[in-house]
Amino acid sequence: MVTHFRTKLKQLRGKKTQKVFSEELGMKLSNYSKIETGRSTPTVKTLERIAKLTNSTLIIDFIPNDIDTTETDIKNSNKE
Repeated sequence: MVTHFRTKLKQLRGKKTQKVFSEELGMKLSNYSKIETGRSTPTVKTLERIAKLTNSTLIIDFIPNDIDTTETDIKNSNKE
């Protein structure tokens, strides 16, 4: 997931340099670089700014780690 996020972030940045992109986000280049390289985790507020700047929709979702258990739980709750 982390690798996918970094790849997507680079795609969204497009041909802009990290410096230009970070300035447009209103953050220091060093902080943006840490996010893009996976050395720092962005806040939801930062993700919202990235989404707005790139005309993207931000989706935050919970994905169960144990799908088999979750599917069983759902089936059992539907029987009640």
